[in-house]
Amino acid sequence: MRNILYLLFCLSCVLATYSCDNDDGLNTDPNFRVSFSVDTLKFDTLFTGLISTTKQFKVYNKSSKKINLQEIYLQDENSPYRLNVNGTAEERFENVEIGANDSLFVFVEVDLRPKDTDEAVLLEDILVFNVNNNLQGVILSTWSQDVVLVEEDVVDSQNWTGKRPYLLNKQISIFENAELILEEGTTVYFGKNGGLDIHGTIKAEGSFEKPVYFGSSRLEELYKNVPGQWNGIHIHESSKSNRLSHFILEDGINGIQYTGNNGDLQLAYGIIRNFTENGIAITNANLQAHDLLLVNCGDECLKVEDGELNLFQSTLYNAWNFDIRTVPNVQIANSSTYNSNIANCIIWGTHSDEFVVSNTSGLKVENTLLKLSKSLQDEYASIFSDCIFNENPEFTSIEEKNYTLSETSPCINTGKLEIGIEYPNDLLNNSRTADSTPDMGAFEFKDSQE
Repeated sequence: MRNILYLLFCLSCVLATYSCDNDDGLNTDPNFRVSFSVDTLKFDTLFTGLISTTKQFKVYNKSSKKINLQEIYLQDENSPYRLNVNGTAEERFENVEIGANDSLFVFVEVDLRPKDTDEAVLLEDILVFNVNNNLQGVILSTWSQDVVLVEEDVVDSQNWTGKRPYLLNKQISIFENAELILEEGTTVYFGKNGGLDIHGTIKAEGSFEKPVYFGSSRLEELYKNVPGQWNGIHIHESSKSNRLSHFILEDGINGIQYTGNNGDLQLAYGIIRNFTENGIAITNANLQAHDLLLVNCGDECLKVEDGELNLFQSTLYNAWNFDIRTVPNVQIANSSTYNSNIANCIIWGTHSDEFVVSNTSGLKVENTLLKLSKSLQDEYASIFSDCIFNENPEFTSIEEKNYTLSETSPCINTGKLEIGIEYPNDLLNNSRTADSTPDMGAFEFKDSQE
């Protein structure tokens, strides 16, 4: 009998304890604070008129008891943000529980209505959490940018300015005999299927301070320096008198393709980088270029087939590592009818032969550093003058994508003087004529550079 009474007593204690946990299992400490996975939820710059990217963060209850979020709400009554908690979209939530040592997902979107302004607008608010009458918050922050959405399949002559970015989500063609002029500071973003077909003329007229920019519309950090995000610029046979000066072209499938009819393309002070195929591919056209930085392509950074090439004071470096690269950095496949000249350049990369030509007739390479095997040096010997072979150019920092010259570079003061005088300023607008001899490549060495 005594044992039965003892068991009943123990059972009643357990039930009482369970009852107390139900009554007292809610954390009501006025000093208790929840934790967040972020202090500030930042969206990358977003374009108005498009669907917002959804972002999320977690709210943690690190208590051994459950908690009740009395309120979750946006501080600004006219907030551009939208909330979703536990699969429910509301402007304000009440009495949301989080179990002991558990967490809660909060999803946030941004209303991207146009603001009718050329400048980017900062959209900020605070998402407030009320826990036991104790207010906490997460800052919400987004830059919103109005854009000019280019939707025509084919466009006539136009001037694009640096006021607002242009967004192309599909392939856009420029009429034959039409002219697309991009003024300094013009920014052109491309969606996944975006690109430019030039049947008329393209002229990018940037400056050192305000270059013309061509790149992907995905501005998130995750997509930075990722190739293959848009189609590129294709210049067609009917096109003529194309020129791009002071520009940046990056992160696409092809940079510039020119399938010409002996037309001319002039490139100056340009950066072309991160393309899954070619940086520049010229077929049956004439390329006049100086002060280019061509970096990291899945195929050649520069490919010329049956076209005249004059390339000066440029740096071409290929260390493509997304997959296997089977071709050299520079490849020239010309017939004997073309005369070409390369001078004061750097042609370097991870292959043993980064410069391959099919015909040496009419080709001259002067004062240039090349990555090239001894067998090809001997085979091409007649085209070289004052060149450097297989000496590391000693860039400042390949890891940081800084292709200026370090103080130990063999390219310092080894350029051809006449070329340096013809192009007296480098890609950073530094003088090449401040000392006695110009350097090889797109960047003149400076003792004070960081």
